[in-house]
Amino acid sequence: MTAIDVALSHLAGRRDDVVSRLSDLRKRVKLHLVVAGATRLVAEAVSLAFLSLLIDRWLRLGLPMRVWLLVMAAAWLMYEIWRFIIEPLRAELGLVDLAYEVDRADAFNRSSLAPRVATVLELPELLGRAMPPSPAMVEKAVEHAHESLKNINFLDHLDHKRFNLQLACMGALVAGCMLFALAAPATAGLWAKRWFAGSNQPWPQKTYLTIAGLDESGKIIVPRGEPFVVRAGVREGSMAPDAISIRMRENRGSKINGTMTKFAAADFRYDVPPVQQPLEVEVWGGDDDLRPFIIEPVDRPRITRLELVSRHPTEPKPTSHLFTGQEADLSFLTKTNLELKFESNVPIEHAVVRNAGGAAPSVQRAGDHGFSCTWNHEKAMQLEIELTGTQAHLTSVPTPVSIGLKVDQAPRVMLSYTGVRQRISPMAHIPLTVSARDDYGVVHLDLASRTEFLDPEKKQQTTASTQPIYGPTKPPKDMDVQIKQQFDVAAMKLQVGALLSLGGIAEDDCYLGAQKGQSRPASFRIVAADELFKEILIRQQGERAKFRKTIDASQKIRDQLNTVTEQTVPQLARDHRTIQREVMRIATSLSESMTEMRLNQLGSEEAYAMMDKNVLVPLGSMNEKLMNPQRDAMETLGKADDSAKVADVTTRQDQIMARMNEILKQMNQWDSFVDVLNQLNEIIRLQEKAKTQTDDLRHKQVEGVFEK
Repeated sequence: MTAIDVALSHLAGRRDDVVSRLSDLRKRVKLHLVVAGATRLVAEAVSLAFLSLLIDRWLRLGLPMRVWLLVMAAAWLMYEIWRFIIEPLRAELGLVDLAYEVDRADAFNRSSLAPRVATVLELPELLGRAMPPSPAMVEKAVEHAHESLKNINFLDHLDHKRFNLQLACMGALVAGCMLFALAAPATAGLWAKRWFAGSNQPWPQKTYLTIAGLDESGKIIVPRGEPFVVRAGVREGSMAPDAISIRMRENRGSKINGTMTKFAAADFRYDVPPVQQPLEVEVWGGDDDLRPFIIEPVDRPRITRLELVSRHPTEPKPTSHLFTGQEADLSFLTKTNLELKFESNVPIEHAVVRNAGGAAPSVQRAGDHGFSCTWNHEKAMQLEIELTGTQAHLTSVPTPVSIGLKVDQAPRVMLSYTGVRQRISPMAHIPLTVSARDDYGVVHLDLASRTEFLDPEKKQQTTASTQPIYGPTKPPKDMDVQIKQQFDVAAMKLQVGALLSLGGIAEDDCYLGAQKGQSRPASFRIVAADELFKEILIRQQGERAKFRKTIDASQKIRDQLNTVTEQTVPQLARDHRTIQREVMRIATSLSESMTEMRLNQLGSEEAYAMMDKNVLVPLGSMNEKLMNPQRDAMETLGKADDSAKVADVTTRQDQIMARMNEILKQMNQWDSFVDVLNQLNEIIRLQEKAKTQTDDLRHKQVEGVFEK
């Protein structure tokens, strides 16, 4: 056997002796804690009981409140039991920790038990390690600590005086409760019945309650289905209670308990919900407990059916509307015949109909429960119906009835045009969109034209015409009509300088007379074809000049790409987006100008095809295949040392500039082609004019010969 094993077996007896003594101390400590907790619980229970007695005696608590307070008190006591009894019993306090707590309780620190207890209990465990200390030294230290603890009684460190005092306090509290029960058995018994047996036996008091409206038969008559207020007071000379409780039960159902609201010293009220069946009511407060009485409901007159029958002169049969009186969609056209019918739940003595805006229609009886009134609708009406019942002469709550006046609006017409401007040629075609909308349908829709021109004598002349484009349709079916049509100006053979105005005119089927609506006019000035052609070409030349500026801006971006830096990249991307937007605007403007030329019969199909093929299509292709990728590449272009991306952007920029120069060249060629074409047209026009003059002269000569 090694020296360490001998030392461990020798020290085990010392350790067991200390453990046994400390275990006894631990048991006594738990006993002290449990007694302290029990004393606290008894004190709290007695305090709560005494407090409940005072509160119940003072406030006359109802059964629900007492049950709620009792549950809260029980919950609190259970929490205290867990905290001060169960938890101390379950606590596992270590022996060394227990010795440390004893040292803490020693105010003068004369014991120092914890170090010595730790020496005896924990120092021998060091011998079991891989590199233990000297067994002789450990044995000597343990022997010394054990000898110093041998003559110490751990139980002497407990506060026996406090323990005995707690036992005495607990006994005194229990004895005090028993003495109170013996001295005032009636009070104690009544308290126990009210709190633990659910009794409603009142405390002794000096109050006499009264109920307003209670007749000798023990009933209160109230309107059925309406809220009601129970009012309680006290007789003259009696003491007014601080609170009055109420209990209600309907048809032997569950009881409803409540507390009446105090409005004055002798005025208590309780709001009863709508009463449908007789209620049995009990009221108590102070020292008075009224015998149960009955709240009996009686039906108040109310409208159970409200019907409005309408028939407009244009309708084949009347229409019935069942409603409650406040529907916002009950609006009718003027001249509509209306009949209002209403019925009540009980026999009616008489009915009154009032109109807030003037005279009300007369009322005719239609049986014991029903009435009606008839009138021709001319304006909005705010009616109010009030009924008085035959039984008990109860008056109904006024029922409002709102009936609005619906106005048949004139048709709303709009006219819009596309493709041309306000200056057009005599051969123009104008794409029009005419739309009309009406509340009850469009009968027909016309396109009106009006021309103003100077006759050979320089006098202002005006002509007007109307062209039907929809209808007539009777009865109208469509409330929204939209017609797209191309107006042929050439068919009107207008002279240069004339003013053409176009507008839409729609008509409805109003009963009081057809109503017309017209759109705002769209005006066009007739100009010479060559003059309008020159205007369009000038606009195109302006766009071509702007396109040259975009080429210069693109060249500037190309030059900056040679020395691009991280700081200049965002500005280059913004400049490119600006150029791209301008290019697309130019393309849109050129496309619109070509549409305008087509609609005004200017140029030729060869010119249109040349513009589409050589300018518009390349512009769109350049935007999709070059400018969009260039925009994305510039936005993702990072540091200046990213040479591959910079080279790719530079190459694409060169392609964009080459494509733009090619498109500009095609624009110039198209302009030259149009100039040549215009010159040829002018030569042809002069030849035709000369031929016409020659034919006229020959015709005059022939006529002169025959006249001779």
